[in-house]
Amino acid sequence: MIPAHYFPFVEPRYELKIGASPLASPDLVFERDDLYEQELALKRACLEYDAHYYCQVLPGSEEAQREVLEMVGGGGDAACAIRAAGDRVQEDLLILDCGQAGLPLIAGHLCFANAWCLDDKMGRSFMEIHGPVPEFPATIGPTSEKLLERLKVGRPVGRLNWAVKSTGQMDLTSRWDAAVAGWNQEVDSTNAGERCFMRAERQTLTRLARSNCVLFTVRTYTQTVASLSFEQQKILLGVLRTCPEAMLRYKGIWPFAPALLEWLGGYTNGL
Repeated sequence: MIPAHYFPFVEPRYELKIGASPLASPDLVFERDDLYEQELALKRACLEYDAHYYCQVLPGSEEAQREVLEMVGGGGDAACAIRAAGDRVQEDLLILDCGQAGLPLIAGHLCFANAWCLDDKMGRSFMEIHGPVPEFPATIGPTSEKLLERLKVGRPVGRLNWAVKSTGQMDLTSRWDAAVAGWNQEVDSTNAGERCFMRAERQTLTRLARSNCVLFTVRTYTQTVASLSFEQQKILLGVLRTCPEAMLRYKGIWPFAPALLEWLGGYTNGL
């Protein structure tokens, strides 16, 4: 379930924005809930399937990895510190190197990604990573990059991201693209509420003191559209109605958007 305070919309209209705000304390970067053991088991299953696919590091990232491991209460001489850190928390972990031009991705423990994977992004700059996002380079891209560059030690920030998927599966890395395409075809206007899942990501950004890198965390929550509150469904309906086609395609919503809109429109009496 998505905690009410992490529901990603306030108004019933689409808006492309950063939406970052300071966290009250660095201690709030990581959160643990009742799904802790279940989600860590899912992570272990991913890594047992293909450890390199879900956890990758580049040379020079070792100090930043150790800092992240220390943040989650680990230490010692772990063979791969970000692997050890990611095995302790529900969040996905990504490290960007602020000492290199473009802030490239240099390490990651990524099990619950939405339609991407480390093979696609490792070593690429921040702007290259977000290149597929419609209008990103011309709108919030430069501002987002400046936010990363100006982030202060001890002053992490958080933001929310969203999607709607035809499955509640946590691991939607790129290897599942074909399966997702099949699940999309099973959604119709009678079952969309139960078959479609609201997916919210709580993202945080933390400047690491010794390495001067940035830790990017992603905590994923899912629940069926049918289980959202009546008010949340109305807001989602407005967002989808005003979301540009390019963004609906990017987020993977376009194939079942008509069915979901019909379901939501009927359920909310056309509001």
